[in-house]
Amino acid sequence: MENPINYNFIVRLKPKTYRNSQHVNIDQLPTTFPVNFLLYKREIYSLHGVYRRPEAISRKIIHISVGDSPSHHINDFKEILTDMGIPEIKISQILFEITTKAHGIDTSNGVFMFVSIRKTIYQEARLRNEEDDIARAERESMEVEAKPIPATKSSIDALERVVLDASASARDCTVCMEEIDAGSEAIRMPCSHVYHSDCIVKWLQTSHMCPLCRYHMPCEYL
Repeated sequence: MENPINYNFIVRLKPKTYRNSQHVNIDQLPTTFPVNFLLYKREIYSLHGVYRRPEAISRKIIHISVGDSPSHHINDFKEILTDMGIPEIKISQILFEITTKAHGIDTSNGVFMFVSIRKTIYQEARLRNEEDDIARAERESMEVEAKPIPATKSSIDALERVVLDASASARDCTVCMEEIDAGSEAIRMPCSHVYHSDCIVKWLQTSHMCPLCRYHMPCEYL
């Protein structure tokens, strides 16, 4: 018997922030309206009432031309959600919510759409004679997981700083879900993933793992 799985989602419109300048000029006005999809999972153990820390398992971003309506790209959104493994009935609900949020929206006013989907997996209970030992082990494991281990300061300081070429294809920082502007400074991790400098530094000061591939940076306990 398969473990029960539940999907919850929220669709929000969020303001896009501009970096590297306190003033927005005509060249910085948005040319695309990003729609960001994030799927993460959470495992719950029904017998002991504990759960593992949520983990991002898929991120997708689609850029719509300013002036176009997200409602015109429902098939694109459906394809992304299908690739993520979202059930058909839940896809219909998400697409309906996207269409509702997109109604009358001005895609040129510097906002983007964020679609967050949580996949909750309810794990089966263990045998009763193992209950006490396993429950204790899980609680101790969760206590460790609840204390993220930051990367060492020296390893963060040594990360490669790069300036994105204006001719390079657009990249998105998966920490803040915003585009990395051409000509701005970014940081390239040893695993080759690129992020806004301030975003990844703050991330690594909390967790020593790459947000995308879980590459392990040096830390005090490893």
